Amino acid sequence: AVTELSYLLAGRFMKVWQRSDSLFNLSADKKRQDRVIKVLHDFTTSIIRSRREELLAGKIETDDTVDEEGVGTRKKMAFLDVLLQATIDGRPLTDKEIQEEVDTFMFEGHDTTTIAITFTLMLLAKHPEIQEKVYQEVTEIIGKDLNAPTTYRNLQDMKYLELVIKESLRLYPPVPIIGRKFTEKTEIDGKVVPEDSNFNVGIILMHRDPTQFEDPERFDPERFSPERTTELSSPYAYIPFSAGPRNCIGQKFATLELKSTLSKIIRNYRLTETGPEPKLIIQLTLKPKDGLKIAFVPRAAA
Repeated sequence: AVTELSYLLAGRFMKVWQRSDSLFNLSADKKRQDRVIKVLHDFTTSIIRSRREELLAGKIETDDTVDEEGVGTRKKMAFLDVLLQATIDGRPLTDKEIQEEVDTFMFEGHDTTTIAITFTLMLLAKHPEIQEKVYQEVTEIIGKDLNAPTTYRNLQDMKYLELVIKESLRLYPPVPIIGRKFTEKTEIDGKVVPEDSNFNVGIILMHRDPTQFEDPERFDPERFSPERTTELSSPYAYIPFSAGPRNCIGQKFATLELKSTLSKIIRNYRLTETGPEPKLIIQLTLKPKDGLKIAFVPRAAA
């Protein structure tokens, strides 16, 4: 359902005649959209109501004890439980308000992380010297036992892998375009933008702007090293997770997820490139048109 809704939204984004609500409401796509949204809302509503009933009945402990090597014991709550117990001006959030938040993190996290992993693996396969640096860092932190568990502290210590991820997100941002709306009349570079104007921000183009990034087409993870971060003339030159009050709510979790998955793969496999440069499809998310061809060679057999 999420995939189909993404396709429909991308269609409205790309087709000028569908941007008008009046015209879109007359189309067959509107009926498809309503059907898909109902499927999603029925699912999230059932989860929220079930979880609320369990919490009220005392069947679920609201704090989970997490004992992690090198970190200690901490109390954590699931995000849905936090929302269920949250209050605004002394009143609890309604199921509708919680549903809107659940829809956000379910929709945003559906395939963006997968896309980031895919393109990062491709870049590592294309650049074996950088892949080897990642492998050396990961094995120094965790060891060469392919089955050794990875802790939160381990992930925090993977500084070079983090640079690789940042550079991958620069070249191939999973969400290549974001939208914003002017809530008031605004002047930009001497031009007046009317209130209620909508505009799109091409993140993928910004990230390859030669005035902001030296040799922007080159995969260079160390451009994000502490010694070189001053090269960026603006904090908004690099925004893979958007920016401002409406930025991605899951960016820290996504980074940990990327580190965990990529480090596990690199510990176990050597990557080699077997396909051509991908042709990109820009919709709500960035995808390779014909997929990617990467060979995974087991480390033990390498």
